[in-house]
Amino acid sequence: MARARWRNAFAAALSFLIGGLAIGALYPTNLSDIYTYLPLALAALAYAIWKYTDGINAHWLGDLPAAVKKIALILGAFVLLVALSYGLYEPYRAAYSQGYNWVDPWTASQTPIWSYFAHWGVFLFFIIVWLAWETRQWMASTPVSSLNNLRPYQILVEAGIAVFLAVLLYLAVRSVQIGWVALPIAAWAGILLLRPGQPDVKRVVLFLIGTAMLITIMVELVAVRGDIGRMNTIFKFYLQAWLLLAVSSGAAFVWIIQEIHQWRPAWRNFFQAGASVFLAGAFAFTLTATFDKVSDRMSAGVPLTLDSITYMQYSQYADFGVTMDLVQDYKAIRWMQDNVQGSPVIVEANCPEYRWCTRFTIYTGLPGVVGWNWHQRQQRTLMPQLVEARVNEINAFYTTTDLQAALAFLKKYDVKYIILGQLERAEYKGAGLDKFEAQNGKLWNSVYRDGNTVIYQVNP
Repeated sequence: MARARWRNAFAAALSFLIGGLAIGALYPTNLSDIYTYLPLALAALAYAIWKYTDGINAHWLGDLPAAVKKIALILGAFVLLVALSYGLYEPYRAAYSQGYNWVDPWTASQTPIWSYFAHWGVFLFFIIVWLAWETRQWMASTPVSSLNNLRPYQILVEAGIAVFLAVLLYLAVRSVQIGWVALPIAAWAGILLLRPGQPDVKRVVLFLIGTAMLITIMVELVAVRGDIGRMNTIFKFYLQAWLLLAVSSGAAFVWIIQEIHQWRPAWRNFFQAGASVFLAGAFAFTLTATFDKVSDRMSAGVPLTLDSITYMQYSQYADFGVTMDLVQDYKAIRWMQDNVQGSPVIVEANCPEYRWCTRFTIYTGLPGVVGWNWHQRQQRTLMPQLVEARVNEINAFYTTTDLQAALAFLKKYDVKYIILGQLERAEYKGAGLDKFEAQNGKLWNSVYRDGNTVIYQVNP
């Protein structure tokens, strides 16, 4: 926005500081974002400095040509912004171990073209219509004779066409169907960037369109090493493409509306009909997805409600060879929500993912000795043994008959409440469970009891 022409050195420094603070925050909040938005910021800097400064203020560069001064200023700005973006968050970076540092080629199934259009169709419709109109306006204002001006660049033009066809062929060999849509749109936006007299705001939108298209191609070719398939790769980078295309298509829509009166009636009708169909389809998703979600129920008898644990009163769950009536867990969880103060640590059964374990931690928000096993190991990929050790200690706590070992476990993790429900009795069958009732009133006290579910409070 300053177009590289700040009022003074203080204004320039403040601008870079705010930029570094905002962009650097992406690293701890959502790591993959910084790989998109930092390069975008650098591109904006380079464009602004190249177009709006002559480098005259860079006296320290002596009598070098203006172009050389601009390049030097661009490089200096790059170094400063990157240093601030990373340096301001160095304490976090120094204490953070990133387990997913590499990408691998993606060779499994690719996104089908119908799915791509279902996801991006609304945005692409407005963007393609706008690109077509911009192209038409450029051609209408450009005499044929001006094509002779391209002759000095003939080799570059031919090389660009060759690279485009080579990449398109590569994507075809890799069975990347969406490349036949995304790559031409990216190239189209890139060509329109070269239009003489193009306003900065339109250049920005064209650049965002091209960037978003390349992001959607990238996730077809590589995936983060250690990902589950490419699930996280897709949703992390699709979020960025979504933001870029949402902004771009919104701007494109406004520009179309401003100039649609110049169109022939047939094209106006085509645009209005197409926009109506695409927007109606997008709005319909809200209804159809809501109905699908509401009808996806654990038990048919669950009433319609916004209370996310009501289903337990009407549901049963089978695991470890027994069928559990979840109403017992429902009542115990409700009791803890109403009666437990602060954030004391609780211990409950832990088992492989996508099963009923860790339910008290989930529904009360109270800290447990270990959270959801797989997510905890994902967050600690460099030391998953710490999570696995805790899981093993929980299993040992419930199954041991050694009271000293059980007390050592409770002291180590500062456990205040012990859950002994249907699930614990099913998973940890054996003499180890006898210690809980035997030591009731001594090492711990039962503070809640209903059916096969007991909650013990550990004595200080």
